[in-house]
Amino acid sequence: MKFTKKLGRSGKVAEVTDERSRAFDIAYSGEKAYLIKVVHNIESVNREQAETIKKCASVVGAEPLFISGHGKTPLKENVVYRRHGIPVMKDKTFLKFMKGERTFLADRGGIKVPIKGLGHAMRKVGMSRSTLAKLVGVSVEMVRKYEKGMAHPGEKVAGRLIDIFGDGIVEKLHYEQKEVRKVYIGKAPFEMAVKRKKPILISFKSSPERVKNLEAVSDVLDAEPVVTKDLEGIDLE
Repeated sequence: MKFTKKLGRSGKVAEVTDERSRAFDIAYSGEKAYLIKVVHNIESVNREQAETIKKCASVVGAEPLFISGHGKTPLKENVVYRRHGIPVMKDKTFLKFMKGERTFLADRGGIKVPIKGLGHAMRKVGMSRSTLAKLVGVSVEMVRKYEKGMAHPGEKVAGRLIDIFGDGIVEKLHYEQKEVRKVYIGKAPFEMAVKRKKPILISFKSSPERVKNLEAVSDVLDAEPVVTKDLEGIDLE
């Protein structure tokens, strides 16, 4: 996969191969660690699948991510969407995001970019609503709504606001999740994971494909791989 090779240039990466039923497809660790599921159409992902990858990510100290190219309509580059609370983007967008390049965070109602602190930014440079409205091509009332968080601009207007006030005007992508200490998923590349100082990833299968995937993912996530037939002797607390 070309995407995996490109990720490998900026961090450690492991692709789960030769196993059909899997909670995620790629484990990646750069400045942060990610568990990535690649899907053709993001609308096909249900809440149960999303919760599974969320739990896996929490146990190993990673963030969940969906890579997709389609939803109800084709996804746009440089735009970050959400599905069941998990960030969704095209592969090229994620590569740009990793490099710190500009991406827009989509909000409800189409491609709307959440912004923050507009009123403070305007006061800091002594700019009136009417002046800003003329600069970005919207009404004074719309600028007021942007200030109050009652509306968010589209890509073009957001780009103009960034040019004027800098990237700090756009709400940054962040992901918050509840801490999970133990999870049973029953899917590749492991069936169970336990959170410790160094997480344990447990597989009840010992096929060559499984062991290869388990060891590769464990290496990326700095976890301990365990292949066993039962849990006897393994501290799960």
